[in-house]
Amino acid sequence: DLPASAYSSVAIDDRAAARFAVDTLVSLGHRRIAILTDNQDDKSISELRFQGYRDALEHHNIPFDPNLVACTGTFSDMAMIYRATSDLIERDNSFTAIFAIADLMAIAAFKALSDHGRRVPDDCSVVAIDGLDMSEYTLPTLTTLVQPVEDMGLACAKTIIERIENRGQNRQFTFETILRPGGSVKKIN
Repeated sequence: DLPASAYSSVAIDDRAAARFAVDTLVSLGHRRIAILTDNQDDKSISELRFQGYRDALEHHNIPFDPNLVACTGTFSDMAMIYRATSDLIERDNSFTAIFAIADLMAIAAFKALSDHGRRVPDDCSVVAIDGLDMSEYTLPTLTTLVQPVEDMGLACAKTIIERIENRGQNRQFTFETILRPGGSVKKIN
């Protein structure tokens, strides 16, 4: 809620990236799309990516189903993410795809889906956001939206140096993600 002149930031457009991820699933025929999110209203990344998920559903006239929302309470505790995914499957296994707001969530979801007899991508497609190197080594390889971390890091460093040397003002940098196709998504009829 701060004015842009009060801070500097370097980020992706989380809402747009999430919408693109869900649009990708819809373009492959998916209409029952679950979401793994840390939190729905944290005033940060989770909320923005959740809003992007909702935006895409609305754009494609897909009704929002709260039963397809799994809140993990974490971005990185694999056991909690696994449990949230398992709870989702046990509650409503009608979904054909999962949008995970982070790669680590998708990786834990792969295991939960497998342990519940669902194969990725044959029974459930999975797409995420981050582009972590480790997600290139999952089986199947995770389809993800890659953040340009090197460019983002350079923008951070330049901004910090300028601020320390009193040569610059606060600025906001927004970077686009790049889709890295993998084997975790499949077209359905």
